[in-house]
Amino acid sequence: MNPGIVTLTTDFGLEGPYVGAMKGILLGLAPGVAMVDVCHSITPQNVLEGAFVLEGIVTAFPEGTVHLAVVDPGVGTPRRLLAVKAAGQWFVLPDNGLITGVARANGVEAVWEITNHRLARRVISPTFHGRDVLAPAAAHLLKGGPPSELGAETSKYIMLRNFEPTPTEHGCIGEVIFRDAFGNLITNIKDDQLADRDAGGWIVEVGGRRIEGVTRTYGESVPGSLIALLGSSGWVEVAVVNGDAGRLLSAGPGTTVWLRPKF
Repeated sequence: MNPGIVTLTTDFGLEGPYVGAMKGILLGLAPGVAMVDVCHSITPQNVLEGAFVLEGIVTAFPEGTVHLAVVDPGVGTPRRLLAVKAAGQWFVLPDNGLITGVARANGVEAVWEITNHRLARRVISPTFHGRDVLAPAAAHLLKGGPPSELGAETSKYIMLRNFEPTPTEHGCIGEVIFRDAFGNLITNIKDDQLADRDAGGWIVEVGGRRIEGVTRTYGESVPGSLIALLGSSGWVEVAVVNGDAGRLLSAGPGTTVWLRPKF
């Protein structure tokens, strides 16, 4: 029986040996695994962006899938490594907030700290725990190994506070958390923030520009228009129809976004 599905999400890029090295460990320990590259172009060290990407793939994968995620600016420090079970799937990652989106949307069933180095590679580099510790842990779970062999169960894990916007009297202040390949700016403002009024009754401000109303789809506006709309996962995003909002606004992850009612 094949061991199942493993996904990989990292900030490694594809130019060097890093992604290939992790895949080699996974294939050696769990032959026949179905491997899915989710994203290797997370902005380096941007944990918030990685958390957004992970949250966006959960409902697309079956129970039992193992998600290996490495955006790890604290590699080699005493920060913890975790195996988290959520939505019937596994998330193997550093404890730095990467699990925030998944936990927020789905809850967490259980968490184990990865401390059993007998399951890791014989030599562990202090700068590549993704290859030497996390990939072997993911392979262990793929083969049906009990999570208790990874280490002790725990109830503690870090959550990022800025994954959610800050409420104001009538709206909220958020930020861009992801810029996609089209230049669309996905914010941390979810559809539930719009529940108080019709979508056309909101104003979105970003990069010094004011957008009136949240539209349903790109095609409702003429090419070149700067619009706000709800993306496929329920996040408010800012886009230029047939264009690049990030370039137009000189904006990206971390840019402040205001959501205000139209009085």
